[in-house]
Amino acid sequence: MRPHRSHSLRTLLVLAMLGLCGCAGFDEERHVAPFFSELSIAGGDREIEALGGSLILRRDRETAQTKYFALRPFFSNKIVSPTERFSWILPPLGTYRRTPEEDVFQLLPLLRYTQQYPVGKRATWSVLALPGIYWAKTNDGRIVRAWFPFGGVVERFLSFDRASFVLFPLWARVERGDRVSRHILWPIFCFTSGMGGNAWRVWPFVGVDRHEGRHERWFLLWPIFHWQTNDQLSGNPEHAWMVWPIYGQRRQGASRSWTALWPLFGYSRNPDSGFWAWDGPWPLVAFQQPGSTGQALRERVWPFYSRFEGDGLRSYYYLWPFYNRRFETYTGVTKDTTYLFPFWHAWDKQDDELGRSKWRKLFSVYRSYRADEGDETFYAFPTLNPFYRLEVIDEHYAWIWELYAEQRKGGTIRQRSWLGLWRREKDQDEDRRSLSMLWARRDYSAGGAPVRETSLLLGLIRWRSSPSGSGLLRPAFPGPGWPMTRVPNSLSDNAPDSRINEERN
Repeated sequence: MRPHRSHSLRTLLVLAMLGLCGCAGFDEERHVAPFFSELSIAGGDREIEALGGSLILRRDRETAQTKYFALRPFFSNKIVSPTERFSWILPPLGTYRRTPEEDVFQLLPLLRYTQQYPVGKRATWSVLALPGIYWAKTNDGRIVRAWFPFGGVVERFLSFDRASFVLFPLWARVERGDRVSRHILWPIFCFTSGMGGNAWRVWPFVGVDRHEGRHERWFLLWPIFHWQTNDQLSGNPEHAWMVWPIYGQRRQGASRSWTALWPLFGYSRNPDSGFWAWDGPWPLVAFQQPGSTGQALRERVWPFYSRFEGDGLRSYYYLWPFYNRRFETYTGVTKDTTYLFPFWHAWDKQDDELGRSKWRKLFSVYRSYRADEGDETFYAFPTLNPFYRLEVIDEHYAWIWELYAEQRKGGTIRQRSWLGLWRREKDQDEDRRSLSMLWARRDYSAGGAPVRETSLLLGLIRWRSSPSGSGLLRPAFPGPGWPMTRVPNSLSDNAPDSRINEERN
């Protein structure tokens, strides 16, 4: 047994010496997916990937300062400049955005933090968190706090200018514009004063919401009896009443409408404009003819058929939500979309500035994208996300199930297989292909001649071939060991002079 053990030990020592003599340096490629890869990507920048693609550190050369880091699917961070960045946290629940004007962090539904930097004013910040905690600093340096429902003050929140409360719903005071509302045992007692006159209620028995020159709205035994006068300054006020849910009416000029057994049945018409609308039984059946009002045309017999035309959109549903056709026309943009849930989603877009683009997704087979802008195409399969194109979902989750993905843009080609076992990074200078730990090839040009380099078995066996001759290259474990800096293409008519990086045989 001793001779056998001695021979095995010598073999291990020889292999160790070879590895130490031929290790790949920090400026050389290492492709040991799914464990770790550090590659020169198309365009010449560096990408570090680990754990089959879940951990990524990439620096984007298109904008020299952009850096990208991701621990997918949990987190990603893109730094554009020292004052601009965007992060996803547990996407799509959390985000962090930094701009020169503000910082915003939110993790729905737990926390939202904002800090603003207005020019020439003090910085402000606010925190809104569960369970009902609000804390903020205003432009004048004051601190406002609230802990709902116990007590506090909030400013410029939702539609309020300022709101204060103690043991809500016991007491609250709300300011909105030049009007102040005081609530006791909300929503039972309320008294409003200020511009426009007074308003009050003793809910649900009786109440009036009055703003002089705008509206006056009464209720009695809410929600049963209502009567209102709206748009008082228009010269053509609206008058409405209702005995809920049995019957109600509205009239404004030549327009008339009624509601019965709310919300099941309703009808409106205006003979002057040609407008009419019918709901019943809601939400299954609805029709609306706009006449000359410019409103949308609607037809719905749900779920069999629906039609919508208005605001530059024409949409048709058949057997909602399974089949949808959409035609959109906006300033300089037209878009044609077909959606067959969940199997097929496709659109064609024409943009006067960006050119044409196309999107196709066949669940769960493939997805593809093509755009004139940047001469970009993308293809990947399979695709297990049945929903519309959502970049945040594709960026953080698609890599888990995609066996193959390919992107072509401006003459570059990037290919990646599941877990990053296969990689191809081709640009105008070099074409690099690699099958993790087994095989790699590098094609480029030097001195006006094509050069090919090959690496096998983690870079332990490497050689170069060119018209001027062939020869072995030093080992580079774990390979392939190609230099991160790409050799400029000397076969191009306008290419600068270049030469091969010298390596010891």
